[in-house]
Formats: sequence, structure tokens, C-alpha cells
Amino acid sequence: MAEPESVYLIVDPLGDYAERMVMRLAERGRQGIAVFSSPLRQKIFEHRYAARFSDQLIASYGPDEEPVDIGILAEQIGEAWRGRLSGIIPWDEMSVSFGAKLGQLLGLGWNSPSVIERCRDKGVMKSWLREATDLRINAGRTVRDAEEAIAFQADVGSWPIVVKPSGGAGSTNVFFARSRGDLLRACQEVFESRTGEVLLEEFIGGDEFAVNGIVDASGGFLLTDCWYYDKRESRGRPNLYYQSIKVGSDEEPFFELADYAAAVVRGLGLRRSPVHLEIKVDDRGPCLIEVGARFAGGNQPMLASKLHGLDLFSLAAGQYVDRVDLGPDDVDYARYDSLQARIVSGIQDVEIPQIRVVHGKEEVESLPSFLGFGTFRGPGTKMPVTRDLDTKAYEVYLMHPSPEQIEHDAAATRHWLTFE
Repeated sequence: MAEPESVYLIVDPLGDYAERMVMRLAERGRQGIAVFSSPLRQKIFEHRYAARFSDQLIASYGPDEEPVDIGILAEQIGEAWRGRLSGIIPWDEMSVSFGAKLGQLLGLGWNSPSVIERCRDKGVMKSWLREATDLRINAGRTVRDAEEAIAFQADVGSWPIVVKPSGGAGSTNVFFARSRGDLLRACQEVFESRTGEVLLEEFIGGDEFAVNGIVDASGGFLLTDCWYYDKRESRGRPNLYYQSIKVGSDEEPFFELADYAAAVVRGLGLRRSPVHLEIKVDDRGPCLIEVGARFAGGNQPMLASKLHGLDLFSLAAGQYVDRVDLGPDDVDYARYDSLQARIVSGIQDVEIPQIRVVHGKEEVESLPSFLGFGTFRGPGTKMPVTRDLDTKAYEVYLMHPSPEQIEHDAAATRHWLTFE
């Protein structure tokens, strides 16, 4: 078989998101090359995923050992494929920085490492936006010791103070300090988590939203889907995901969020990538919480694809490997608005060392709006106390034209699903 005239690179093609993009590109006659950011991720691919991609990914490159020398990988790939590389897909949070560095060395014209660093480090990102734009951005500071932490709170002049790592995602190691003791304990926990520097931020009240979209080569931002995060407290643990409710383009504050998100993307200089933002809205309007140069987690892009009746992974893959302008005609807002959608998250307040029985699974699956399960902890597994997205008890996806049906089925899901 003759080698293709052009191929793309995909970094760490593990999981459903990567598979969907590879398959959509294969439908267009495009083949790719797998590149791995670590020996471990290459071994996981070879063990669990390689057989799925026997025709779509025609070569692979990975480091022999850690730390990874990206320069050597770039030389190997460049020697074999220079002049035939059409783009690079660094699709997830763990590989996006690696992909930016490799793409720069190979001259692939994706986002530079400096642009991606702005998106990955929350402290760097907000500092950049404060200086480069006139957007509303809450006060924040990375701190190295107790004195700096106390001084930041004094400057803000109010409680709570948000304590989080400068990296990370999914509300992991995020605390809301309401006293000096809380503040110092939270700083120590974030420091010991080794997921970034200790970042303190001014707390913003109001409602929190996930704003997802795709930015094209000219910097145009297309908002594909928006979700209201209903977060609640359980046993003294605040900010736990209870449910995520789709916000229609005919609802407030969809277009206000779209305008704000587009301004954030312009300010950061991001191009040719899916984008996930978390934004709060209070009486003063939108205020950015964080942003990632990637699809949202929790299968939100899969749900949004069903809402629009088209594949958002295909749109994103096209941006990574081609340079096509995007616009409202690339999605179907009428269909999106005609359907209600909700992600119901289970909050577990007591640890179960080993689940014996799960009750209500069949009843939930028979609900009129039931679409599928995301996270689901079955018999024989441990049920941790819910602290963040990674420790939720379950995740159930509901979709239906009737808001009343969705409301009923969300309540029924919590009634039926129990664990012992």
C-alpha cells in the first residue's frame, strides 16, 4: 500500500474522545500517526487501544524513557514525514502542552507553547488576561508561605478565599477557606498534592456555567453548548456537582456568556482548538473561573453532539488538521433548543469499602429520558465519599423534549439508585 500524501499526528490516542476524532478523520480518507508523551501511555495504548486503530493510525512514535526528549521525537518524525504533516491533535489536558511543543518543533502552525501555558496554568492565565484585556477577572495570587497567604486575604478583605492548585481540573483539591486557620490548612493540602503552585483567588458568587465551543484559525469562537452547574453541599463539603442542566440559546445568559468567552479566547490568543470555560455570573456579570484548550470532560461534547444532531468531534478534528472558518451554520441551534438535557451526579456521603448490591439500575434505564451512564460504580468496587468529580457515585445522562419529563426522571434517578 502506498504511503498517504499527508498525515496528521495525534498525541496519546487513549479513550473515546481520541477514538471519535480518529474515526471521523478516517471517514474523510485521512490517516494519522500516534505520538506518545510517556512510555506508560504508549504501553496503555498498545494493550487496550492499538487493535481499534489498525487501519487509521499507520505509525507510532514514543519515548524510550523518562524524562521525554521532545526534540529527539521531533527529529524522528520530521525525517520520516516532513512535508506530509497536516497538523497535530493534542486533545486532552495531560498532553496539550506536549503537543504544543512538538507542533512548534515540527512547524505545524498550531498554538505555541506560550499560548497553551496561559490556558493550563490558572495563575498565569488570569494574570495575562488582567494585563492584556479589560475583562472582569477576579483577584488572584500564587503564594509560597503563610505570610503571603494572609497578606492576600487582607488585600481582598473578605471571606471565603478560594484555594486551589494552579494546575489540575475537576474541582480536585479546591477549598473555600472561611478563616485564617482554614486558609493555612488548605494551602498545605494543595502544596502536598503536587498538582501546581498554591493559587489563591477572590471568591465570586452567583451562578456557575460551563461554556464549551471551538475556536477556528482566525480566532472566531463558536459556542456549541452551555451548562448550568448546580453545585451543593454535603456533610460539610461544599461545591459538589449535583446536576448540570443544559442552557438553550434562547435562554439567559447564553449569548452574554458567548460574548464573554469569545473575548477570553481572543485575549489568550488561542486558535484551532476546542475550548472549555467555566464562568460565574453574578449581579456584575460574567467572571472567568478557568479555561482549557480542550473538550470538556464528563462526556459533555458527546451530549452536545446529540443535541445538535451532528458530531462536534468531527468539527474539532477539522480545526486541528485543517484551517476552516466556523460559524453558526456549523451547528443546529434549533434542534439544540428543542431538547432538554441534564447530567445527574450522585453524591455519596458515606464510604462503602466494597459495594455488594446496586439497586435501581434497571428502573433508571427504563426512564423515558434516559440516555446513558457515565461514571457508574458497580458491585465489587469501592464507593468513596464524594469530594470532587472523580469521586462521584454515578453520572446519568437524560435527554428529552419535555422539561417536566426531565425533572421527573432526575428525581426518579436519585430515588431508585442506591448502593449497599
